[in-house]
Amino acid sequence: MESHEQARTTIYKELTSDDAEVRSEFVKLFEADINAFSEAMANAVLEWRKLDASVMADERRAHVSALVYAAFTLHIISFKLFLSGQIVAAGNQFRQVIETIALALLCSSKDLDVLTRFMEDKYSTNDAVTQVLRHWQKLDLKRDALEALRDGQGFYHRYSHITRLTLATTISFSEDGCYVGASFDKGKTDAYRKEVAGRLSLAKVFPNFVAAVRANVAKW
Repeated sequence: MESHEQARTTIYKELTSDDAEVRSEFVKLFEADINAFSEAMANAVLEWRKLDASVMADERRAHVSALVYAAFTLHIISFKLFLSGQIVAAGNQFRQVIETIALALLCSSKDLDVLTRFMEDKYSTNDAVTQVLRHWQKLDLKRDALEALRDGQGFYHRYSHITRLTLATTISFSEDGCYVGASFDKGKTDAYRKEVAGRLSLAKVFPNFVAAVRANVAKW
């Protein structure tokens, strides 16, 4: 049976560790994907700079630009959390990425009042994905391309509340025992690959998302 001192040491290590060993295991497995993700997100940053250059001290444009910036920043942080073995935190953050993308698209439209309501703290971002799907024509988007946002929100919503998926992240699939905090589990590599594939897929379309926002703002 684990002693009080052993338990205290485990908790203290988790609170003060930078999880370098866990991260190195993820990097070994996904180095090519990490490079591809970095390349795709760099393209998104360059596309965002074109949007941000059009702000011209306009508060409304500045809010839209800030939302796009927040979206790719959250996406990068979410992936970093994942590669650090913080799977639940990474999933929760990824849900914010999806909602921020949807919100930025809605706020870019001159025909919707979402930006005004958001700036007045009168808009719930929980509605953003549903409303993007409802207003895809006004936003000049392809509806089938938006289905991934709805599916992603549904999946990662499970990280925002305690579920069996949450419990599974704490249990080792490769050996006996449970994890406290960050972990790399060789028994979960198939699930890890699916997560990374989803994050990389979104990164590759990020420049298109930014371009869509910029095109809508140009119509103001």
